[in-house]
Amino acid sequence: MKPGRLRAVLFDWDGTLADTAEISFRVYATLFGSYGIGFGRAEFERTYSPDWYRTFEAMGLARERWADADRRWLELYARERSRLLPGSAEGLARLQERGLLQGLVTSGTRSRVEQDLERLMVRGFFEVVVCGGDTERRKPDPEPLLVALDRLGVGPADAVYVGDSPEDVTMARAASVFSIGIPGGFPNGKALAAARPDLLSESLGAAIRALVG
Repeated sequence: MKPGRLRAVLFDWDGTLADTAEISFRVYATLFGSYGIGFGRAEFERTYSPDWYRTFEAMGLARERWADADRRWLELYARERSRLLPGSAEGLARLQERGLLQGLVTSGTRSRVEQDLERLMVRGFFEVVVCGGDTERRKPDPEPLLVALDRLGVGPADAVYVGDSPEDVTMARAASVFSIGIPGGFPNGKALAAARPDLLSESLGAAIRALVG
């Protein structure tokens, strides 16, 4: 069951609200190719993680190249044009109309995420945005989500977290927050289901209907 006194809904960004899976694949393929490392669909499925350093490591990219790879990844991503997933803006507006606080907790780099939020005209929906690097520990550690809740002034029992990855579910569970999993475009659907979120929904729209009717 959903929280009895729902006050806040927090979201992941990539794959949950933003349609960035194919962009990420293209960027990774170009990035690893620049280092002489082949990267195809099989590698994407095998190595994908919201923590891209796990992908770097799994692909055998030398650690001393990670800072350079970060810079290159952001440069390549900036050439792309991300979009919202269908129903994202409408869903955020519906929650706002119901008087619920909203937050974003993402592993993405702040400069990239903030640019996307402004360009896609959804920044105003979020009272708090916690990005990768804003906290000492990243997903699946609960710290980013707990920081966001503290800034909202909302307790874990009164919040929901919506994401598309098993790391999202693990983070929410560790923070004692109700978790909703929705399938995104990234190759982790089976892992998401195996993580056993409190609610596994078919889509963002269905998840929001389950929360507010």
